[in-house]
Amino acid sequence: FAVFVDAAVDGLLVGLAFTASVGTGWCMSIATCVEMGFLGLSFCASIRNMTTSKLKQVIFVLGPSLVLALAGILGDIIGTAMKSNPEVFVGFVSFAIVALIFLVTQELLAEARETAGDSISVNICLFVGMLVGIAVGAVLG
Repeated sequence: FAVFVDAAVDGLLVGLAFTASVGTGWCMSIATCVEMGFLGLSFCASIRNMTTSKLKQVIFVLGPSLVLALAGILGDIIGTAMKSNPEVFVGFVSFAIVALIFLVTQELLAEARETAGDSISVNICLFVGMLVGIAVGAVLG
């Protein structure tokens, strides 16, 4: 369930980001691709352990991708409709960013810390990832 919620929030944020600025949209798209790639690997392994039916595996694995795409379209529609009212538009973007940060810190980092223990590598990877994200954002404008 958490993967579907994460995909929905990511898609909403990507859609809103493209409405705000094409460069920001591309930056969020690239970051989301990397994040969903790693999350997808973990999710596929969980689904594979859950059921042996190939049809169920395919249906479950396609779900987050469809949710991400539909939420992206919805984010673009909402962003376009709300762009004439900047306060509401900023509110939607702020909600999506805060929800994304909450999901990352509460779910992904907690799980990474459980897996890696007290290893400093989790923290290093987090800050390196943030630095790469900032650099990509600066390059894309």
